[in-house]
Amino acid sequence: MTESINIGTVILAAGSSSRLGRPKQLLKYQNKTLLQHIIDTVTPFEFNPSVLVLGAYADQIRDATNLVNVTAIYNKDWPEGIASSIRVGVAKSLKLNASLDSILFLLSDQPFVSTDLIQDLIDKHNNRNQRITACCYKQNVGVPAIFQKHFFPELQELSGDVGAKKIIIQNSEEVEEVPFKKGSFDIDTSEDYEQLKDNANRP
Repeated sequence: MTESINIGTVILAAGSSSRLGRPKQLLKYQNKTLLQHIIDTVTPFEFNPSVLVLGAYADQIRDATNLVNVTAIYNKDWPEGIASSIRVGVAKSLKLNASLDSILFLLSDQPFVSTDLIQDLIDKHNNRNQRITACCYKQNVGVPAIFQKHFFPELQELSGDVGAKKIIIQNSEEVEEVPFKKGSFDIDTSEDYEQLKDNANRP
């Protein structure tokens, strides 16, 4: 796999899953939880560091997850929204590796993220001069996405329930896109989860 020594990763998993009514991080798909799938997918790349941001249901998630390959931190401000998790994720990453060049951001509820996709992101990020490498799906651009250190200050200034997509949109001329056909599928409701299980049961 492509060398990723100067790339860290931040997995955002602090949300309360309010529309679902239970922690979607712990929903099972293909014999593992959605969060464990993301952790296991990034593990082979040996990102330095790999940071997992928890918030709602933190203790329950810790007890149900193999955290050997990540540094799990608690975001006490998680009710503010995803921006707070991005801020603490960047801060912790830089504390663990002050020479970090880039950070890959991932969500815990995108079940179709694969090692191939992450490899594509790293390859394009390393081979092009763009400062952001992001996934594109259904005419949208978003996470998983890699941000060069140029954007670390802006990421740490985000507030409210506004994610990194705001920075992607504002800096579209600096974005390299990687196709992610199923990237638009995430899980917010019970219906979404049923659709995911139906997908798994198809031959």
